[in-house]
Amino acid sequence: MQEKLVYQVGMVAHLLENQYNDQLAVHGLTVAQSKVLFLLVENGPLSQVELQQYLYIKGSTMTGIIDSLLMKDLVEKSDSKVDKRSKIITINEKGRKLDQDLWENLNVQENELMDGFSEEEAALFLKWLQRMKSNLLIQEEGVK
Repeated sequence: MQEKLVYQVGMVAHLLENQYNDQLAVHGLTVAQSKVLFLLVENGPLSQVELQQYLYIKGSTMTGIIDSLLMKDLVEKSDSKVDKRSKIITINEKGRKLDQDLWENLNVQENELMDGFSEEEAALFLKWLQRMKSNLLIQEEGVK
C-alpha cells in the first residue's frame, strides 16, 4: 500500500487537512467556510449557486455554510438585482481581514511542507496535481 500513489496522496491530503483544521479552529471556521471567504475575495460578490458550483457541493450544504458565516459577521447576503430568488453573498471588512490572516498562515504551512524541494520540483508537482484534478473531473463527468 505504501507504494500506491492514491494512498500517499490521500494520506498527505488527510494530514494537511487536519493541520489546516487546527489552524481554522482557532478562528472558529471550517475548511469550507474558509474557501467561501477566499472565493469572495478573489471574485467579488457571488450568488449562492455560483459558490456551490465552485465548491462542488449541494445547495443545502451551501446554505449551512453561508448561515454560519453570517452568524460570525464575516459576510453579508442580499437579493440579486437580476433575480429576486437568487441571493448574493458579499464579504465584509472583517471577513476580508480574516481571509488575509488565513492566507499568511497557509503560506507558512506551505513553505514548511515544501522544504527541501527546488522551485522547479514544486512547480512540476503543482502541475501534476492540477492534471490529476482535471483527470478526476473528466472521470466524474463520464459517470454522470
